[in-house]
Amino acid sequence: MSRARSLLARLFSRRRTNTHGHERSIYVNTPLPASHTDSLPHYAPNHIRTAKYTVLSFVPKNLLEQFRRAANIYFLFLLILQFIPAVTTGLPGLSALALFTIIALTMIKDGYEDSKRSASDREANRARAVVLGQEWVNVNKAPAHAMRPRGLMRLVGSDSGAGGSVGSAVPGAAPQAVHTRTQPQFDVVRDMDIDGDSWAITEWRHIHVGDIVLLREGDSVPADLVLLGSSDPDGTCFVETKNLDGETNLKSKHAPAATLHMTCPQQLSAFRCIIDAEPPSTLLYSFKGSIQIIDSNDRDPLGVDNLLLRGSVLRNTQWVTGVVVFTGDETKIMMNAGETPSKRSRIERMMNYQVMSQFALLFALCLLSAILGGVYYSRANSFQALFIVPFETSSGKSAPLYGFLTFWTALILYQTVVPISLYVTIEVVKSFQAYFINQDMDMYYAPAERRCVPKSWNLSDDLGQVEYIFSDKTGTLTQNVMIFRQCTIRGRVYGEIVGDDEPDRAVELRRAMDTRIEQTFGAPYLFRQSETATFLDTSVYDDLQTDNTQARAIFEFFTVLAVCHTVISSVPDSAHPHVLEYKAQSPDEAALVSTARDVGFAFLRRDKDRVYCNFRGQDHVFQLLATLEFTSARKRMSVIVRCEDGRLMLLSKGADSVIMDRIRANQERLRQATLGDLELFANHGLRTLCLGYRILDEAEYTTWKRDYDHAMASLGDRETEVEAVSDRIERELQLIGGTAIEDKLQDGVPATIAQLALAGIKLWVLTGDKTETAINIGYSCNLLNNDMQLVVVTGGDHEGTRAQLERVLREFGDTHADLSFAGGGG
Repeated sequence: MSRARSLLARLFSRRRTNTHGHERSIYVNTPLPASHTDSLPHYAPNHIRTAKYTVLSFVPKNLLEQFRRAANIYFLFLLILQFIPAVTTGLPGLSALALFTIIALTMIKDGYEDSKRSASDREANRARAVVLGQEWVNVNKAPAHAMRPRGLMRLVGSDSGAGGSVGSAVPGAAPQAVHTRTQPQFDVVRDMDIDGDSWAITEWRHIHVGDIVLLREGDSVPADLVLLGSSDPDGTCFVETKNLDGETNLKSKHAPAATLHMTCPQQLSAFRCIIDAEPPSTLLYSFKGSIQIIDSNDRDPLGVDNLLLRGSVLRNTQWVTGVVVFTGDETKIMMNAGETPSKRSRIERMMNYQVMSQFALLFALCLLSAILGGVYYSRANSFQALFIVPFETSSGKSAPLYGFLTFWTALILYQTVVPISLYVTIEVVKSFQAYFINQDMDMYYAPAERRCVPKSWNLSDDLGQVEYIFSDKTGTLTQNVMIFRQCTIRGRVYGEIVGDDEPDRAVELRRAMDTRIEQTFGAPYLFRQSETATFLDTSVYDDLQTDNTQARAIFEFFTVLAVCHTVISSVPDSAHPHVLEYKAQSPDEAALVSTARDVGFAFLRRDKDRVYCNFRGQDHVFQLLATLEFTSARKRMSVIVRCEDGRLMLLSKGADSVIMDRIRANQERLRQATLGDLELFANHGLRTLCLGYRILDEAEYTTWKRDYDHAMASLGDRETEVEAVSDRIERELQLIGGTAIEDKLQDGVPATIAQLALAGIKLWVLTGDKTETAINIGYSCNLLNNDMQLVVVTGGDHEGTRAQLERVLREFGDTHADLSFAGGGG
């Protein structure tokens, strides 16, 4: 009975969900405890299935889906009636043909759609992954025979996740040498920079909890991993998470301090630890755990910054290693995916109600026919008896029975009230619509050589009913390619805006900048990349040569740009060591550091806690003491460094609304001048940031660092504690100035939005820019026009925003049919 229930569960559910919700302990190169001697904890295999159907479940499950339509139930009921001789009116086979045709067409269409999902699942499950192999054994993995499906269960799933990993474990036994060279799914990796003979290639579906995985740049993460080390000396790597949260900006991840030294497979094979992790969770931005080092008995906390999530892609990092903590359906991306929905269009849902109303009409007609038939039948000597019941009167039927049979006969005769041919036509039309959409050259994207691919044919008739579109701005309407245009330093604006239609002027200004740099520095500045420089203004060097407050402010401004970041530098061509390439988690940060380099303040490299720079031809080294990273909640980033002269400095950059609240007193004139310049930048559609710094006292820093380390080691609400400690030191800042960066619109965006407006579609755009920037972008992309009544709502809370909206509606709602709202942040 239990096997039957298990089979049914696998048939009619997409995946087995994790219901136990227990914390887990992963043992790396460490014998399992005695509590696991009898049985290993059961972890989900890394095999996934997003398809709705399997080989066995397709027919029954698809039939259940189709008979959610009221019309199909109605036609099936009529077909059954026609097999009853007492009420049939013709050949039931002809009626069955129409129903079977519509069911078969829908089944073929659904099967084709789901085959695409199955193909995508197979591609993901059979993707290649590099794991620690050869003589290493994963003690967390159950024996292969215990995980292999049997009987009909093999047909339920398309791919088995059992077996295939690096050695299975015997509970309670120490790791032993297990050679896997003879296993057909493995090949030895020989193109690795770090002793490739110790690594093996397997498939994603064969990865298990506890495996140690190697990722190289551009690889997708096959499971949720705790980062152990990276090619960067400080254990930092960058991942792209657009498959998880839609964000195109890169996110930085960090290895625990206890594992930074592991840069070869021999160290990984000998490293002994126990990783304690929270139960599988749907929260993408939350993870709590700890790693216990067996040899030193130290325990370090683990957070979301130490976790690489399945579906993310490694970027700007040569390689990383990590240990698997969640696999398959227990990874965060799969727990958030949910069941593949059965999508029904608005017309289909409306037709269900129409069928019910027509059936009510049909029922009334059949009831009337049954009553009249029974009445006429009872009058055997009446006029109608000569035409209606001469044959029936000899059968000995009673009038009520005759009326009852007449009801069902009339139901068959009047069945065309709900025409089955309409449904056949709709299915055929949807199939042709999907074909025409795929073949439409107006929807062909030439740069990627891709056609429009309809994913769900059931929704094609909804395309003409779209009323609202909700869109992000950055990376959707814009190119997400940041260009540094202008800046304000101590109340003075630098930078000339050169349009794309002025290439000769841009070349002239770049040459003038090159000449002024060589005159100012007394020698050629080799780090400048003149052909790509976007900040063009020679007056910055005129002020930099003077010995006054403005020159010091310029030096401090570009020092913040060159030091306060998480950028990683590289030299693409060893023949040109002065050509630096910056890899950043956001294009904004790369644009800021690149501009500082082109002006004369180059960030060279980062080596553990040292930041090497070249300012105006002179080398400088800063000791990096702490990095308070940027988050959407903080809206700022800060670093604490020790300069070569021994000074402790806090360097900060962030949104003007945040930085302005943290500057020290007696800067009102500078504050107003900077705000005025930033508003000017915003009116031109540029993205703005504010910069500031602070000189720290040694005793204050020592006390703060102790509290900061305690907050970072907290196993409770670590993020809140760290934010509270960070906020305490990011105060009393000296304001320096602000930056202005341009993010250009993508090609065709204004024309597309104009066409959407002509179609009566309302477009809402979400952005985190300043109100002035949002309005300027709105006009430039045709979201706003001069015929609209523009209303700015700047509520700081729910009640305040609601009150402003209600006031606006009372004032303009009755007189302005086209009312647009531009919401500013509070």
